[in-house]
Amino acid sequence: MAAFDHHSAFLAHQPIPGVTFEHNDYVVVVTGEHAGNKGSLVNVYQLAPDPVYTLELESGHDVLVLQSEIERHGF
Repeated sequence: MAAFDHHSAFLAHQPIPGVTFEHNDYVVVVTGEHAGNKGSLVNVYQLAPDPVYTLELESGHDVLVLQSEIERHGF
């Protein structure tokens, strides 16, 4: 049996248990090292215990952020 490919599922906007956000969601970092930065989610790096996303900042740099550190921006 093939292992679940969470990277492909994230890019295809398929539901992943425990993962709140989707590919290209525009978010703001509300706490942690990158607080105040905004950008788009480009990948889910790790699923548990707190999903970790690759966030492409408005500056063009990529950083890793925890799901608990971000919120959708503009909603």
